[in-house]
Amino acid sequence: MNVLIYAGPGPWRDEALATAAQFVGQVAASVTLVTGGGIRNADLLDDAIVRLSLPPDVDVRRRVVEGAPQEAILTVASESTYDLVIFGRLQRPLERLLPIRRSDALTRRLRTAVLRVSGPVRPIRRILLASGGDQHTFATVRYAALLATPLEASVTLLHVVSQQPVVFEGLTPLTADEASFLAGETPEADTLRRAAAWLRERGITVAVRVRFGLVLDEILAELDEGDYDILAVGTHHAAGPLDRVLLEDLTGDLLDRCPRTVLVARRIPHD
Repeated sequence: MNVLIYAGPGPWRDEALATAAQFVGQVAASVTLVTGGGIRNADLLDDAIVRLSLPPDVDVRRRVVEGAPQEAILTVASESTYDLVIFGRLQRPLERLLPIRRSDALTRRLRTAVLRVSGPVRPIRRILLASGGDQHTFATVRYAALLATPLEASVTLLHVVSQQPVVFEGLTPLTADEASFLAGETPEADTLRRAAAWLRERGITVAVRVRFGLVLDEILAELDEGDYDILAVGTHHAAGPLDRVLLEDLTGDLLDRCPRTVLVARRIPHD
């Protein structure tokens, strides 16, 4: 994997480096460290190398860029192909309340997977993967496996059967029972079964959960109740207005409201 890490100044810099240090040395072939703010922050890259404790066979590159952290990350991300971009939340808590500073703005602009670190540093032992029940689940599963395998972390696949207050004519009622839903023949149930099988084949401990209700609320409730360390979600470009409302805005809302680290997967990583 080619990994890009923002190691410049920021409110969650220490947490981002500590989180990355848990697994990057085991999964990355190359690591590019970037800072914004120009040459005055170059020493932060040397500090990051010490903190990450990368093995000698990992190719390490340094990039010092002028400008704000967001611009620095986007500039370096456009120069090469990366499998994963890691950075700490770049906004302080009060700044996230301003509508013009949504915390998902940088993630939306990047064209690769993102690990956005937030909250206290937690050993990565339990990963919650929120699945929409479609084929995009498998890209998210593969990224979650990249973290889970070296850390021996478990993965819980969660699907929320939406009870949005929107009525579509011609749709049959969905089963409101977890066991019945998982045993059913819906495409979503089939996706969950195949994703779980794929993870188990790779020696990863897997659980499957189905909840019913408002999607955002149920994901956050499961994250809290299960005391998970990371939330993994997928996203893709919206095909139409309805997709944009139900899919893209959901990822943005999760990034805004999730108190923990979020992995956003977009494409399948290189083998």
